[in-house]
Amino acid sequence: MDRQTDFLLNISVLYRSTQKYYDRMLQSIQLTYAQLPILIMIFEQEGITMRQIAESGVYDKGTISKNVKHLEQEGYILIQPSKQDKRNKELYTTDYAKQNMSKVYAVRRDWWQHLIQSIDQKQFEQFVGSYEIMAKNARQYEQSSPNEITFFDWKKVSLEHYPNQLSTVLYMGGSNFRSPFDTHPELVFIKESLEALDLDKICTYLNKRKEVLQAVCFEGGEPFMSDLLPSFLSYTKKLGYLNKVKTNGCFPGMMKDMIDQGLIDFVELQIMNSPRLYAKSIGMNSFDITPVEQSLDILKTSAIDYQCTLVLVKEYHSLSAVETIAKWLSGIKKLVVYTDIESCHTIESHLHNVEIDQLEKMMDILNKTLSYVEFRGAPC
Repeated sequence: MDRQTDFLLNISVLYRSTQKYYDRMLQSIQLTYAQLPILIMIFEQEGITMRQIAESGVYDKGTISKNVKHLEQEGYILIQPSKQDKRNKELYTTDYAKQNMSKVYAVRRDWWQHLIQSIDQKQFEQFVGSYEIMAKNARQYEQSSPNEITFFDWKKVSLEHYPNQLSTVLYMGGSNFRSPFDTHPELVFIKESLEALDLDKICTYLNKRKEVLQAVCFEGGEPFMSDLLPSFLSYTKKLGYLNKVKTNGCFPGMMKDMIDQGLIDFVELQIMNSPRLYAKSIGMNSFDITPVEQSLDILKTSAIDYQCTLVLVKEYHSLSAVETIAKWLSGIKKLVVYTDIESCHTIESHLHNVEIDQLEKMMDILNKTLSYVEFRGAPC
């Protein structure tokens, strides 16, 4: 587990441990950890409004209302109309609250002193400073909405990804599959530390190389999961590029819209297995194959160039499965079959290539059933 993942896990442990400690120590005065920050804010800023609490503590209205109501019922606060604006309610602590605040502060201080023991002053100051910056960033980002597409890997030049075209390949993160033989696990299990590539640099590169490169390929992950993909496809088309998208076929509607708008020139549809074995091959217990079949039908009936791909894995593809796949894909333009999974880093380790004698039989079945089949080595 990487340090960033450990950090978030430690935050979770710290939060849950703090909650348990406060709940236990404050039980005698009918307070819980959830009410504590709100009560302290009211005590230290008499007359504060619920809106101000929400803005300072990033609480939603429901959480504040629930805890304010509890504090009022337990006799800790009074709610009064604002003299400046009758629509606003101001919050004040009662005498009962004031009599108990010393205990609240003592509990908080004891817990804090326990947490920072054996941490020297310099380490402590660095941590507090970093944590304050992270909290500020969290507040700002929580209120924003992403407006830039993100890419996490980039192959600047490729002769393989777009047939007969020199291309650049951009990799997007996130997938609705967890295929054991996925060759980009880092784009499925996205770590907190995974930084997006600089979009300005990508755009600069695309502008400078538009006289040399002919195509931009989008892979993942699953590109069609991003609502921001269409606008970037439009951008690359305006630069004069051909666009290719590799998809698992689960988003036929979006794919068709992009085809109809002329934003995509080539589609690569990855076929995982025969319909009956699809769920196992994508890491699920069950799966509705309908969207994939719809994607197949769209590609078969449209004028767009496309190909289907199939990665053969000994543990997941039997001879009978390949026979079913061949019949299922009957009528497609082209199938590319990858046979060397052992050379790739996959989600599930220790996968094996189909043995030669079985592979030859599979190749024979596919060649006899489909109009054009191309066999390649590793899919990575």
